[in-house]
Amino acid sequence: MKLLANPAFLGALMLFFAGAGAFIIGVYFIRRMRQELLGSRDAAPRAESPAFAMQTYNAVIQQLKEKETELQRLRQSAAERASTSENISAAVLSNLPSGVALFNANGLVQQANPAAREILGYATASGLHARDLFRGASGVRGEPVAEELGTLPLVIEACLKNGRVFRRLEADYATPSGEKRVLGITVSPVTGNTGERLGAACLITDLTQVTELSRQLRMRENLAAMGEMTAGMAHEFKNSLATIAGYSQMLADETNPETIRQFADKIRTETTALTRTVTDFLNITRPQKLTSEPVAFAPLLQSCAADCGVTLDSTAVANDFTITGDAAALRQCFLNLLRNSSEAAPGRTVRVSARAGLDRNRAWLELQDDAGGIAPDLLPRVFIPFVSSKADGNGLGLALAQRIVSDHGGSIVARNEGTGAVFTISFPAQNTAKTAIE
Repeated sequence: MKLLANPAFLGALMLFFAGAGAFIIGVYFIRRMRQELLGSRDAAPRAESPAFAMQTYNAVIQQLKEKETELQRLRQSAAERASTSENISAAVLSNLPSGVALFNANGLVQQANPAAREILGYATASGLHARDLFRGASGVRGEPVAEELGTLPLVIEACLKNGRVFRRLEADYATPSGEKRVLGITVSPVTGNTGERLGAACLITDLTQVTELSRQLRMRENLAAMGEMTAGMAHEFKNSLATIAGYSQMLADETNPETIRQFADKIRTETTALTRTVTDFLNITRPQKLTSEPVAFAPLLQSCAADCGVTLDSTAVANDFTITGDAAALRQCFLNLLRNSSEAAPGRTVRVSARAGLDRNRAWLELQDDAGGIAPDLLPRVFIPFVSSKADGNGLGLALAQRIVSDHGGSIVARNEGTGAVFTISFPAQNTAKTAIE
């Protein structure tokens, strides 16, 4: 069908059939002349009559005309389909709630739908360069490569040059009129049928309202956590002060030296506990200055387990699994985690298994105990200060462990599994000095 749609081929085909007809007629007349010269009296075959030759020639011409008519009809039908498809594509693009901007290979806007122009604040955008279209954009977030590039025009340039796809980026944006917005950006290359790069497509979403709602939600959660911390702090102080006041009053009326000493020891114990609570709380809330040195997990975990009275299986942690961090702070973190496991099952020895490894550019450590797990209602709030299921606990141990991990650029999550709790800690892989994992 593609050859029949080619005018040059169709012309050549018509010339061929015309030549064939002329050849048939020529052959006919040559044979007639030959018969006359030889004196042949045989009747010529009916198929070689002039009428038959002309009929054959006309039939060929008629078939060519019919083919030409069919080709014209097919071309018209294809043009109508292309026009309909183009109209549908334009309608879809115009009615999309998300903005779409198409850039050519030079970074110029070839097309921008109404949503893109509205989001970016332009009456028209065609012909603008990416650096002019996104002049008001800053603070690109979402992918390390995009954050290193720093600006949306450089992101689009990288897409045009390298064919790289950038998904779910965010950027702060100020429209030409000064309105502040938060944009969601996805940039992908546009290629032709043979794979050549034709340009780049930029999908633009206005995330301003979503971002504001997220901010308000975080604020409410922070206020709720702050309220819970305040209530916990007040509870701790109230109990300690009540105990101190009680023993002080009894001490004032006591004359027995031994009893006076016992009361004084009780007061000293409460004040020490109160001082430790304040110190732990301050360590959670204020920035800490950390040292940087190689810290091997396996020996550190074994030492902490011995101090907490738990049985530790660390065979799945290689001896050379080492990260760069603050040894004292990490020791405090693991002590708090293992002590939490030990205190969750008083009266028996708790077994803890440790595993470590690398996954998606993160170094991770997992501690799993058999101490019965964390109460489901406390699990979502287990790292909030003063949240504790223990009658004599202040709820600062896990909160402090989370702060230490966070100060090292990592994260910690808790879940229940089997007969106990699992704490998974992850650190950036660049902090890992050695990565031999068994």
